[in-house]
Amino acid sequence: MRRLVPVLVLLTTLLPPSRAEAASAADWTQYHGDIAHSGYSAAVQPPGAVKVSWSKQLDGAVYASPVVAESTVVVATEHNSLYGFSRSGVLRWAHHDLRPVPLKSLPCGNIDPLGITGTPAYDAASHLVYAVVTTPYGSSIRHQLIGVDVRNGRLVSRRGIDVPGQDPRYENQRGALGLYRGRVLVTFGGHAGDCGPYHGYLLEVPTNGAAVQTFRTGADTEAGMWQASGPTIAPDGSVLVVSGNGSRTSGAWDGGNAVHKLSSLNATRASYFTPADWAQGNRDDADLGSSGATVIGSRIWIQGKTNVGYLLDYRNLGGIGHPLAAVTDACAKQFGGAAVHGLSAYLPCTDGVRKISVSGTTVTQGWKAASNITGSPVVGGGCVWSLDPSGGTLYALDEGTGAVRRQISVGTTTRFATPALSGSLAFVGTTTGVVAVANV
Repeated sequence: MRRLVPVLVLLTTLLPPSRAEAASAADWTQYHGDIAHSGYSAAVQPPGAVKVSWSKQLDGAVYASPVVAESTVVVATEHNSLYGFSRSGVLRWAHHDLRPVPLKSLPCGNIDPLGITGTPAYDAASHLVYAVVTTPYGSSIRHQLIGVDVRNGRLVSRRGIDVPGQDPRYENQRGALGLYRGRVLVTFGGHAGDCGPYHGYLLEVPTNGAAVQTFRTGADTEAGMWQASGPTIAPDGSVLVVSGNGSRTSGAWDGGNAVHKLSSLNATRASYFTPADWAQGNRDDADLGSSGATVIGSRIWIQGKTNVGYLLDYRNLGGIGHPLAAVTDACAKQFGGAAVHGLSAYLPCTDGVRKISVSGTTVTQGWKAASNITGSPVVGGGCVWSLDPSGGTLYALDEGTGAVRRQISVGTTTRFATPALSGSLAFVGTTTGVVAVANV
């Protein structure tokens, strides 16, 4: 059998993934792997030795998480490119879309150039990977949702998704895409710097070409939905999104600084939560919008740019100032997407990943990682996998104690980078490309 291995490796460079190959590897089809964006994989084994299996330099920085579907690793870059690799690192296909937007063409921002930022999502029914590309359009820009066949990289669909009447120059598609009930979920917020009259939007884009359903966070400006983790799905099938600071600092609540529960398929708000001091949060840019809603059993955890986190009931989020519990100092601040295993969550705190556990209306604070380990974590094999973005190191932390069990250099990543787990491999997008880490 050993003598046949080179032949099998050669075949992977010539043929698309077979049904058997597709079934042999764990899929990770959107941000943190599933519709709740939980970040947990039961297919990962406890870590043995870890090593870099392969790495690829690509045509731009990778802000999005890689996704894995039908045994193909899909990586998106800020040059509006999608690459499809085999799990062994062989390039199967590449789709280079329309040119990205240079930063100098934008009113503000911090990504140069600006192309695909939000993590793509895979639709098993059509074999398509969906991504949002940002491209120049005359003196403005435009956002388009494209669908690429994961088996061969062929562009199958393209649809403009800019909201009518809204200036697309001030809108930024940064959040991860979701895919649920035949709809691609797309969020919009502003650019870094909060310039211009942007708004927070959630779009439900049917994969069959039907009309787009649009939810806007409020009547005033700002209140964008920009967090990297994007929308999540609650246990009852509703969609959870989080808005950043709104422009209103007194009077009636403006839709900013809040968790919104939306009825699926019609994008209407069923309930919401905003802190009692929402106006102060708007004024100080100290809002909930830096992180996504984390589903822990029947509860929702949310924490943003302050040291106070909130526990909510997904059935009714509580309105203005009525959480189930308010918790101080779980994190200094929380930026990015959390991971969940059972009734425990692992939070991407700016002062180090923190474990919390939930029972009823009680939140128990567990271990806390070193202050440099701040990346949005994922869980598998009894470990929490998180990055030190500036140090370029991937850590495997013991789920029970937080002790470092393994660590490996992967190269510098963006602030919101998060690994994708698939079987014995973890895939990490970096500022120059993608790295595959093997757990052997």
